[in-house]
Amino acid sequence: MNDGTHEFSVLVDRATGGSSIKDGEIELMLHRRLTSDDNKGVDEILSEEVCAKDKCEGLRIRGNYYMGIHKLGAGAQWRRTTGQEIYSPLLLAFTHENSDKWKASRSTMATSMDPNYSLPLNVALITLQELEDKTVLLRLAHLYEAGEDAEYSKLAKVELKKMFRGKEIKEMNEMSLSANQKKSEMRPRLQWRVEGDHKATKHERIPLRGAPVNSSTLLVELAPMEIRTFLLKF
Repeated sequence: MNDGTHEFSVLVDRATGGSSIKDGEIELMLHRRLTSDDNKGVDEILSEEVCAKDKCEGLRIRGNYYMGIHKLGAGAQWRRTTGQEIYSPLLLAFTHENSDKWKASRSTMATSMDPNYSLPLNVALITLQELEDKTVLLRLAHLYEAGEDAEYSKLAKVELKKMFRGKEIKEMNEMSLSANQKKSEMRPRLQWRVEGDHKATKHERIPLRGAPVNSSTLLVELAPMEIRTFLLKF
């Protein structure tokens, strides 16, 4: 929601209903409970209950709202960055093992990435997984929509040579999003002919996509909202 100079953003961590009935107003509904039928056609009371033994009470839902007010056009960066922190948090793990023995058998500070390199702020590493055949599944995503942000809604580039410093990528294949077939072997999407719509489709804007990866430069391009999947062999 914006007033022409500033914009208001809300991030939630539970399913939430939202509406703006009047200009300048926003209504957010996390949970609704009615103790009587509102005669809106459902013909039943909207009352969810949770029961423990013989005791029942109305279901309670708790959630968090993350709100931000920014200058018009600047809110997208906050939404994308904060959204990553909320929806993809770090996973904490705990153990009862002796700390000295654990540190002796594991590297506590290790990275394959060039220390002077980091992923662009508009790119997320979705998947980095070693498979049974010793290949590595890599999935990268562009976080922004086209036109969403003046700086970050542009073509992003990821340098795999710097991302995997000290490792030689011997083979690289771009795959479908689900990684079950090579992208080069995928059938082209069906193009439907719609009566009376030929003029519109003729001038339809073709979405921007990253160029094929050159095996010598290993530079991955990502267009806004694009997700690319690769299988790597080292």
